[in-house]
Amino acid sequence: MISELLNSGTLNITYAAILGISFLFAVLSLLGAELGDVLDFDVDVEGDGIDFINISPFALAMFGSIFGLTGLVTRTMMGMGIVGSLFWATVLGTIVGIGAQVFFITVLAPSRSSHFSIEEDGEGRTADVTTTIPATGKGVIAYQNRSGRVQLGARSVTGEPISTGEAVIIEKVAGRVAFVRPVDLDTTDWKSAEIKKLENKSVNGKQ
Repeated sequence: MISELLNSGTLNITYAAILGISFLFAVLSLLGAELGDVLDFDVDVEGDGIDFINISPFALAMFGSIFGLTGLVTRTMMGMGIVGSLFWATVLGTIVGIGAQVFFITVLAPSRSSHFSIEEDGEGRTADVTTTIPATGKGVIAYQNRSGRVQLGARSVTGEPISTGEAVIIEKVAGRVAFVRPVDLDTTDWKSAEIKKLENKSVNGKQ
């Protein structure tokens, strides 16, 4: 097998490298290694109710492992050509990768995050605004925790709009909705502003 690999060219060596690296990452992912920040890819998709597809490192690792293994088998054992080998490696790798993604979402991620709630986990975290938060409406924020990327609806506690791309601090989370303020806004400042608004409403109500 090794001699055939060394005599079969660059493609087989590439297959072997992808197989080895991907298998290592798959094992580390299952052991709970924190690889999300390194291998977490987010694909933004415009659509109703769909803001992104979060591909887990485990799914990527399984795709790479099956891609490399299938490539080696089709080339060294079945004598398949380059095009056919790449086709079957891609097809089987994609199928297994999708299965691994489903497994990660339904089994691994919930088991890793079962010991804490979104409310407890989110409070005090820094997040990015992915959909602009209007002054009186709801936008969307996202942040990374130990299980991967978390996306929540978000409202501004200052009563001011917050643009896409800005960093915010999560003051509290209730029912999958985060109440946030800009990172560069001092807590005392926005609380003072809110008190002034309440005082103005009280004065206007008496008039």
